[in-house]
Formats: sequence, structure tokens, C-alpha cells
Amino acid sequence: MRGGMIMIKKYLFFYERLSKEDGDDESCSIGNQRRLLQRFQKEKDEFSDYEVKEFIDDGYTGANFERPDFQRMMEKIRSLYGNKIVVVTKDFSRLGRDTIDTVNYLEKIFPFLEVRYIAVNDDYDSNDYPYGLDFENKFKNLINGIYPMQLSYAHKKIKMEEAKQGKHNGPIPTYGYRYTKEREYEVDWEAATVVQMIMDFLEQRKSYKYIICFLAEKKIEPPSIYLTSRYGVKLSKVSKKSVWNRATILKIARNKTYLGYSVRHTVESCSLGTKKTRVIKRDQQVLVPNRQLAIIRTEQFDSVNDWLDDRAEKAGHKKTKRQRVSALYKKVYCTECGCGMTRRLEYNYDVYVCLDKRENPFSVCTTKPIQTSVLEAAVFKALQFNIYLFLDNERNIKKSLKSNITDRHEEMACLHKSVDLISCQKMELYEKYKSEQLTKKEYMKRKDDLTKQIDVLDKRIAEIEDDINRHNEDNFIFSSEYAGLVEKYKEEKILTSDIADAFIEKVLVDRNHDIEIIFKFQDEIDKIYERIAC
Repeated sequence: MRGGMIMIKKYLFFYERLSKEDGDDESCSIGNQRRLLQRFQKEKDEFSDYEVKEFIDDGYTGANFERPDFQRMMEKIRSLYGNKIVVVTKDFSRLGRDTIDTVNYLEKIFPFLEVRYIAVNDDYDSNDYPYGLDFENKFKNLINGIYPMQLSYAHKKIKMEEAKQGKHNGPIPTYGYRYTKEREYEVDWEAATVVQMIMDFLEQRKSYKYIICFLAEKKIEPPSIYLTSRYGVKLSKVSKKSVWNRATILKIARNKTYLGYSVRHTVESCSLGTKKTRVIKRDQQVLVPNRQLAIIRTEQFDSVNDWLDDRAEKAGHKKTKRQRVSALYKKVYCTECGCGMTRRLEYNYDVYVCLDKRENPFSVCTTKPIQTSVLEAAVFKALQFNIYLFLDNERNIKKSLKSNITDRHEEMACLHKSVDLISCQKMELYEKYKSEQLTKKEYMKRKDDLTKQIDVLDKRIAEIEDDINRHNEDNFIFSSEYAGLVEKYKEEKILTSDIADAFIEKVLVDRNHDIEIIFKFQDEIDKIYERIAC
């Protein structure tokens, strides 16, 4: 600050992005993007005194905005609010390929933060579009959004064709096999012998504990360690602690790869632009027979799996009563080892215990049992808090809607009439000028005055439209499936399996008994918190 004046700085933010979806297009390279943006600055005298800052996301998809340098840029924009900031990209697609989110940045977030945005090759400058994107530019963004979807569809189609042919393309082969130079499976007899041993034990109806102890005593490496150590894949935090457990044994027992099948299409992406995946049901997986040498007899495989199915069915009946009283049945997981936690009575205490720690005598998991009452009370408290916030905001929103929306529409109608009236005045003014009733100087002055009046009115109309849209968006939340469930369970006084199934995806417990709850309808919950923050 000098002499009581605030010094406003000028910044030119170059944002460059490259992802695998761009293929071998040299024009999209980071280097070419940088050169194009530098040339753009040189050719524009107005940016000669702007300080340049460069942000680069190399190897990140445009299907979402969870990119490290883009987020760093947004943080910088917020911290420099009040200064002149211009964000420049090669084109719209470099900013993002998600149509809805990209338009949201262009029409809401950037204008709110007073950021000017320029897409060089698309000849777009937000200063030329004060009322939002025109049809042409919205169409460009729609095309950019379609591209990754087409790419994803084509990729899935190729993968499915490869699956139907029984091709193996994973970085690590199935335990018991190894890759040939031709990327085919051949038997890895060291591991295959272990698989055969496990199946023999199961055929003899040996317990999981017996098998785990035997393998541990023989110092046989579990599949995760055996495979990753041989194929140079870095182990995760959980994998480094990996030991033989029931889940690993079951995975081997259920795997038809050992019968000579190629088993593909076992998982798929939940949605475009996310790393989240879901497991495909067994009857929907792609099985191609006789793709490699079988290391398990079909008769043995069927015998073991029939026995396992029978055990699972009986266990299901036994757990029916427990399931009714265990509100968080199959929802609690140990973050230390990644295994599920189950409810048990230990030393007269009702607790949730890590399955790996309980069933595996060689487990390295350090998570201690947590009292059921403590866990369920914490979960229910968090759930009640979300329900309270929802209901409180619902009341406020509905009250606001009743009093404001009608007034907003009436005000906007009046403003549109005023715009129409002034537009007619401009036409009359032009007629007077053409008939030489006004000089050019008089005409231009009065025309500019009328234009400024229209600009003021249009700005107010835009503000009202944003307000109505915000109310409509809020109202959508309060008429959603989530709203219906809140209404249904808002009077619940205790945590039940019904309310847990309705609202909770997972409950994660760490070694210190810190609890993280993964809620269903997280988007709706986040919107409510965002509204409160505003």
C-alpha cells in the first residue's frame, strides 16, 4: 500500500494439461501448449506487464478437476482475490472435458472470483461474454465432454473383445502361473504346488486356521508378496504386512483360472474420471476355456466349492439373528490391514474385532477390539447430526422459497419489461437520428445512456436467475431419495440395521479407534455443508 492506495497486481496464469486420452497428438504436448501461450502473450500488448505463473498437470484426465496443479492454481486465485487474474489455456479441452463442471467454472466460479478466462484456439475471451457462454461455445464444451466418454466406451469395447479371446493383459499373472514372452500363461510350479496343497486341505475339510498355520510354519509367502517381489511391483502399506488369511484361501478356492479358464471382466470402473471400481458378479464375468494348463482337477474344484457353498448357506442361517441386532453387519473395516471387522463376545465384552487378527495366528495387525456400544454410538451421533443439518436447512430453504421465489419472478418480469421498453426507446432514437432530428453526437450520447441502463438491468436479471437456480438446486436436494430417507428415519432413537443400510456405506476403524464413516448420498451431504459455509 502506498499513500493509502491499494496496489493491484496483474497475473497471467498459464494452465497446461496433457493426458493419455490425448494420444500421440504432438499439438497437445506440454511444450507446444507453453509455446502457444507464450506467443499469445507476446502478441497481446495488454498483457505485457502481467506476471506469468505456469501450472502444469501432465498425465491427468480432463474428465474431472481432481488434478494437483489445477487445485494449486485455484488456491492461488483465491489467495490473490482482488488482483487482476487472467487464466489462459490452449483451448477449452485443456481446462476440462467434463461438460457440466467446465461450464460451472466458466459461468459461476471464475466470474465469482473475478477471473478472466481465455481459450486461445477457441477464440474465447470471457470479457466478450459477460452473460455466460453462447450456444457455439456451449456446443464446443459438449463435444469435449463426449470425447472421453467415446474413448472410454471404445476402450471398454476393446477390453471386452480381448476378454472374449481369453487374452491376459494384467501386469501380474494369477498366482500359480507366470507369463511367457508371448504373454501367455505357463505353470509356475513353485506356486502351483501351494495351490494344489490348499485345495487338498480343503477337500479334506481342514479349517482355515489349520491351513494358515501350516503355510506360515513352512514359511510360504502369501500370493501378494510372492508375485509382487517377482514382477517388480511396489507393495502398498497393506500388502507389505500381507499374510495368509481366510480371504486369500477363499480367493484361490473359488478361482476358475486353475481349471484352465481365462477369467476376465471381473471389475469395472464405477464412472468416468474416477479410480473407483466395482466387482462384477461371477455369472457376468467372461470365461474362456482351455487357455492354459489346468493345475486343479474339475472334480476336486467342484467338491470343494460345493462344500464352501454349503458352509456359507449354513453360516447365513446362523447369522440371521445376529444380523438383526448387529446394526453395522458387514460395514465395519480395519484400516490397519484392510480386513473386515465382525461383532463378537470376548471376555464378556460386546466388541468388533478385526477378522484377520482374530482368525490368523500370524497376523501383524495391531488394531484392538472396539466396544460395540462405543462404535455404534459414534456412528449414530454422526448420522443424527447429518439428519439434523438436512432438516434445519430444509425448513430454512422452504421458508425462503415461499417468500422469495415468487417475488424474484415478479421482479424479473418487471425488469424484462423495462429492458423491452428501453430497447424500443433505442429504436425510436435511431429513427430520429436517421430522420436528422438528432445529431450524431446527441444520438450516440443518448444511445450510450440507454445501453448502460440495459446493462444494469441485465446484470440484475442475471443475479436473480442465479438466485432462482440456487434455490432450485437446493430444492432438488430436498426432494431427492435422500430427503425421503431422512423423513422416514428422522424419529429413530437408536442405530438399527435398516437405518444403517439406508445411509452408511462403510465404517473404517484405525488402530487408535479413530472412526471414519463413508456415507451414501455423500454428494447431497456435501452440498448442504457447502450451503452452510456460504
